[in-house]
Amino acid sequence: MAHILLTGFTAFDGREFNASWIAVQALIAAHRSDHVLHGLRIPVCWGAPRPAISKAFAQWQPRCIIAMGEGAAGLFKIETLARNKRAPRKDNNDQLPPHSLIEPQGQDSYPASTDYSALCARLTVAGYPAQLSNDAGAYLCEELLYSLEALKTLHASLQTVLFVHLPPFGSCLDLHGKKRSCDAALLLEFSEQLLACLDEQQLL
Repeated sequence: MAHILLTGFTAFDGREFNASWIAVQALIAAHRSDHVLHGLRIPVCWGAPRPAISKAFAQWQPRCIIAMGEGAAGLFKIETLARNKRAPRKDNNDQLPPHSLIEPQGQDSYPASTDYSALCARLTVAGYPAQLSNDAGAYLCEELLYSLEALKTLHASLQTVLFVHLPPFGSCLDLHGKKRSCDAALLLEFSEQLLACLDEQQLL
């Protein structure tokens, strides 16, 4: 049994929902594993990810952190590179980033501390359009991933950090050869499959 922290974001860009937080809530409510799951919703605001996850880590001491955000329609993207970079894009407070770097004194990037090739292949075999990505978007998802990898270097007890971009809530995708809407049911199915795959590979 492991303590696992699941993170999602608030809605942004005028949308009503964020698929990542819906997935987190659904998985916590319905999972059948022996693990203890904790949920954290992060504001889409520059500077918010690092203090939020640091506080949650101190509180729950998770062995694994699974972070999710909204990305491109039709794809589940497993991010493999965290860049110390912020795009000149306004957040939910209508603010541009205060600095072009996430951590002005931090390293340029963090490659994923875990090889997720086998995870991606397993999800693909299960029928999900999954792929590895080395561009997390230079927005709050990138900032969260960079903060997660930096946190992992400081705590040996944190075994696994993972960031997955989900299709936007309500968008369409091909799944198991059928057109599906990215709704709460689909997000739960994917999240349960993701958790099971990580368990199989002893990453939890």
